[in-house]
Amino acid sequence: MTGHKNFARHPEYSLLRSTGIFTVGGNIQMNARKILCSLALFATLISQAACSGNWVLEKRLTPADTLQATSKRTVVPGTFVMTVKSVNVFNKMVFLNSEDTYLDRANVAVQITSSVAYNADIRFGGDFRNMVLNRKILVIGSAMKVGADLEQGIIVNTKGDERTYIFVSRASNIFFE
Repeated sequence: MTGHKNFARHPEYSLLRSTGIFTVGGNIQMNARKILCSLALFATLISQAACSGNWVLEKRLTPADTLQATSKRTVVPGTFVMTVKSVNVFNKMVFLNSEDTYLDRANVAVQITSSVAYNADIRFGGDFRNMVLNRKILVIGSAMKVGADLEQGIIVNTKGDERTYIFVSRASNIFFE
């Protein structure tokens, strides 16, 4: 055995010797552990790759699909495609609506902050709010049905008047189709 001369006095050494790691059977056990650990890491990497943006881009939800998916008040992450028919600005938020009026129950609104809209102005090289009107867009975000007080412009916790919003946090998650 090589190593430090006081190696045998360490309590870890007696534990390692008793588990058989220094024996031939212990080497097989160690190799099996390394293989299992490597497989677990490989599976983790594969699952992360499967959940990356490329996978999400294949599943495109229309406003009708989004309304159905959020009917149980769950958060639905994904890629959403819609034609913007109207744009509203309220309380430093920009709403890209799928219907002519935001009061329509079939409306699905993409909600972005004014800073995301500003970054979209830079990204697309113009006034994003005018540019997006009557165009088909694809956004990556999370859709959610929320209770909304439309007169006050706030989200409330009631089930009486619910609207579906797609929350988009970055301008790089907005694309023209």
